[in-house]
Amino acid sequence: MEIKTISVGPITNFYAIEENGKTMLVDTGCYLNFPGWTLKAAMSGVDFSTVSLIVLTHGHMDHCGGVNHAKALTGAKILAHADTANFLNTGKFTPYRPRNAVGQAFYDNIANPAPLDIPQPVEIDIPVTEETDLHPYGFSAKVIMTPGHTLDAVSVVFDSGEAFVGDTVLDPFGEGLCTFAVLSLDDEKLKESGQKLLDAGLKCAYSGHGGPFTREQVETALRNLIETNS
Repeated sequence: MEIKTISVGPITNFYAIEENGKTMLVDTGCYLNFPGWTLKAAMSGVDFSTVSLIVLTHGHMDHCGGVNHAKALTGAKILAHADTANFLNTGKFTPYRPRNAVGQAFYDNIANPAPLDIPQPVEIDIPVTEETDLHPYGFSAKVIMTPGHTLDAVSVVFDSGEAFVGDTVLDPFGEGLCTFAVLSLDDEKLKESGQKLLDAGLKCAYSGHGGPFTREQVETALRNLIETNS
């Protein structure tokens, strides 16, 4: 398995994971926020003809704003939580809720106001609402539900322990911090999702912002979330 990290702007990542001649994109980054940037240029080195699946971790513009372009370039099927359809069809996503002081700072300085970034509606080919095996699609992985940051959040966990977690675990300002989502709609579900990732065999967490993070870092971040909301 080969993992290519594709960075968009200063702190946003999405991923191309190649396995057995097929490539999965996890998220697609945004598009309109970076004049002159194109998905094709950002994905230099990725063989578009091998991309067969696009998994969206949740319906926020910095994670799936480029999905139309990714679909057009690759023809791949889109897999996402069924509720992500609201954002993909309208550009309207769930409001942010800061979880703590770090979340408030992130909200004030980066997340608000968040622009619309879906050039045109796009359909989810494979809508999911429960754990989904990706072996039938050619990848030794599964999609698990990891709500908290948003209620439509999902993660991809490979059998070998690499987990692609969107914003469930992140470094909000690119300063070396490993924490759970600082913007959260449901803190209890966020805690449950953290434990679910560990129980699924997470060894390394690839985040939409910062990272990657070791299992030990994620375990420490989960303890901090449970004990001090930090």
